[in-house]
Amino acid sequence: MRVTEIRGLIGLAALLLACLAFPSHAQVEPLKLDASLGILERNFVGRLQAYHDKAGLLTHAQVASPDYQSRFETLPGAFNGGYARGAWWVRFRIEASPEQVERPVESGWWLRLNAPYVDYLDVWWPDAEGGFTHRELGGMRAGSRREMPWSIPATRLPELHDTEPRWVWVRLAGDRSLSLAGGVSPLRELAGVQQEFNFADAAIVGMALLIAVVSLMMGIALPDRRFVAYAGYLVTLGLLFASSEGMPATLWLHDHPLAAVRLHNFSVCLHTAAAFAFARVLLDMDRQFPRMSRVFQLMAFLCLAGCGIAIAGGYGFIARPLNMLWVVFAACIVPMCALVLRRNVQAWPGMVGYAIYFMMGAVHFAKNLQWLPYNRATQYSYAIASILHIMAFFFALGWRVRQRERRALTLSLRHRARLAQRVNERTRDLRQEITEHHRTHDQLALALREQRGLLAMVSHEFRTPLGTIGGAAQILSDDRLGLAREEVRKEAEKISRTVYRMRDLVDTLLADEWLDASSNNLHLAPLELAVFLREKIAEHNEGAAGGRISLQLDAHALPVLADETLMHIAMDNLLTNAIKYAPAHSPVRVRAGIRRCRSDDFPEGDAIPGVCIQVCDEGPGFMPQDLTHVFERFYRAAGVRRIPGIGLGLHMVHRIATVHGGSVVASNGAREGAVLTLTLPLLGSAEPAEGRGGRRVATPAPEGCG
Repeated sequence: MRVTEIRGLIGLAALLLACLAFPSHAQVEPLKLDASLGILERNFVGRLQAYHDKAGLLTHAQVASPDYQSRFETLPGAFNGGYARGAWWVRFRIEASPEQVERPVESGWWLRLNAPYVDYLDVWWPDAEGGFTHRELGGMRAGSRREMPWSIPATRLPELHDTEPRWVWVRLAGDRSLSLAGGVSPLRELAGVQQEFNFADAAIVGMALLIAVVSLMMGIALPDRRFVAYAGYLVTLGLLFASSEGMPATLWLHDHPLAAVRLHNFSVCLHTAAAFAFARVLLDMDRQFPRMSRVFQLMAFLCLAGCGIAIAGGYGFIARPLNMLWVVFAACIVPMCALVLRRNVQAWPGMVGYAIYFMMGAVHFAKNLQWLPYNRATQYSYAIASILHIMAFFFALGWRVRQRERRALTLSLRHRARLAQRVNERTRDLRQEITEHHRTHDQLALALREQRGLLAMVSHEFRTPLGTIGGAAQILSDDRLGLAREEVRKEAEKISRTVYRMRDLVDTLLADEWLDASSNNLHLAPLELAVFLREKIAEHNEGAAGGRISLQLDAHALPVLADETLMHIAMDNLLTNAIKYAPAHSPVRVRAGIRRCRSDDFPEGDAIPGVCIQVCDEGPGFMPQDLTHVFERFYRAAGVRRIPGIGLGLHMVHRIATVHGGSVVASNGAREGAVLTLTLPLLGSAEPAEGRGGRRVATPAPEGCG
């Protein structure tokens, strides 16, 4: 008896050990179709059983038979089949609550199947007639044929009239990662979940594209290739996220599922290539990690080649290596960022971005490789990483621009100070050079004008007297003419007059040179111009004028402070000029008085008293084009060049008036003739030019000599 009991206990223990050694095939808790439960209480977690059909040839009738009941294994969480050949079968039970049987929810219950990368998704459930209802979903099925053409695959469950549990089978197959999550929801709840997914997807894609545009514009404006590379990286990221969440299939490719699936496969390869290329540019691998730069460049080219394979339909052959490449990439890039951070502490925002994205990206791809379980954290790790790393990288690039601006600003301020110093020095030198250049230019221009005038004067004034002297001398020396004494006397007088004329020309030239020397050494003394004018006019009337000059005084006293010698020269030239150019025996009128004269050195409205002397003749006057040049040295008007003269008389008058602080103005009379107005400051009202800084007094228009 004891032996039998011992054997029985041993057999029971062996049975218990066998039960622990083999997978559990116990019945799972069914999904309750109960509106009072929360959405998390109606999901698949802990309620799924899965079986792997390696050949992918089993039918629903076969897996639903009793022979396969024990082959299904209970899953602790959501389903994650990874990249598997063949097909996966997943089953779960649904059960209506008594309240649901009595009062069914509006629009019924819907099966929510979150399987974003599954190409072929088939669902069976028992119908009321004892058969099975079949629905075809998945990425390779046209969205227009679904009950709800949303990005979340969903199908409506039959209305249950009792509380008996019923099995639902799901078959998953394809070249991409096979995963399944979800649950059961009323239609309103299902629409809310879909709306939340759409909002999140659009926000992430929109943010990626918006920052891509901003980065591209900044990259072009700065220019900085890092911003351009980041813009390309974000465009591929937006394409990848949109295709992963089924946005192209939902919006544009309803009836072209093959194109939508291959677009997603292509975007995975393209984004991987962009990630390698962006890492090379951001970390400046050509300079800091030359060997790794070549490796990353090779990986980028391989991923670009993978884009062609994905478009051709061979993504199933490269899916696992591509995911492995991402994990290796994450394992390499973070230590490289740490090395860059040790060399340059300003690189910390870039390291934060890579640490966030590639650590969480590695979690996502490790989930695809079935290294990690499929749960909410691993399911949404890629979306969370996308948002965080977009902001981190943009901050890193902005931080880099800020640091570059600070360095550029410091350097600019340093160069600005140096440049300002050099500019000031060079400006000072240039001003001196310009001043010297202007002075030299003015002197040269004046010298050239005077030289031209002197040459014209010499060629005209000296050639004629010399010709006269030569002709007269030749006549006197010719014995054949037999000249009488009276004829010899006439020729000798002609020679004397000509010599006198030449002597007068030479004296005038010497007087001009003497005036240049004496203008800086004036001998000023009070001078009564009324008495001075009477004596000077009487002197000329007794000589060449022959009594033609008349004087009109508008005041009894005309006191000025002047150099008497220079005033003799000025009045001699004024009177001689009038006698020379006026017709013979025509009168010459001189008028003198006191006028109120405007001054450039006084405010508007002020005026100073001055002595004005006007000399008027009845000659041809001045041509309009000559009025601005009559006081220039050696200048002679074209119409009077036949009259002897060298163009220095009025020039000397102008010089004498200027050094005395006065002025001289040339104009034409009211009827005919020339009018020359000499203005000198009245004694006690002003000082000569040397005492006043060369101030010139501008006279009013002549009032006439009548």
